Amino acid sequence: WPKEPGGRDAGCRQQLLYNTEMARRRAPDPINRSAVAYIGPTIIQWGTAWQKEHFLPRILAGDDVWCQGFSEPDAGSDLAAIRTRADLDGDEFVVSGQKVWTSKAHLADWCYVLVRTDPSAPKHQGLSCILVDMRAPGITVRPLRQISGRSEFNEVFFEDVRVPRQCLVGTLNDGWRIANST
Repeated sequence: WPKEPGGRDAGCRQQLLYNTEMARRRAPDPINRSAVAYIGPTIIQWGTAWQKEHFLPRILAGDDVWCQGFSEPDAGSDLAAIRTRADLDGDEFVVSGQKVWTSKAHLADWCYVLVRTDPSAPKHQGLSCILVDMRAPGITVRPLRQISGRSEFNEVFFEDVRVPRQCLVGTLNDGWRIANST
């Protein structure tokens, strides 16, 4: 991360050395690794001043656990085929749909979600990225039990979940470009 939002401004070589030493010493991954590695940098690049001010310090401090809501049951590996919708209603999005294989959703405070905001647009267009409070009414998380007995993956159901417009990352219907940068 750059220094301004609290990072060390380390280069790729320093990051590689750090990761190598952590692995060599068998250090456990921090619970918020995906937020530090993916969601935080996406907010740094595309987020509003409010999003950067509000979320970035909390991500670095480990105050919030994050999950990423991209995969869907009927989309397979075709991310552009998602059907979870977010309809704008005044200053809020109303989110309905389902995500699957969502790592740590059962522990998460927040979810970075790719949603369809323009169903009439071609499938790679009409997508948006929003930040969803996992404690919002209308969210149901169901763990997926693996053969090992562990359940770090989950299904997440959104049923008319209201999300403030200020949680839109980047611009409306530009989610494909933003998700690719993630």
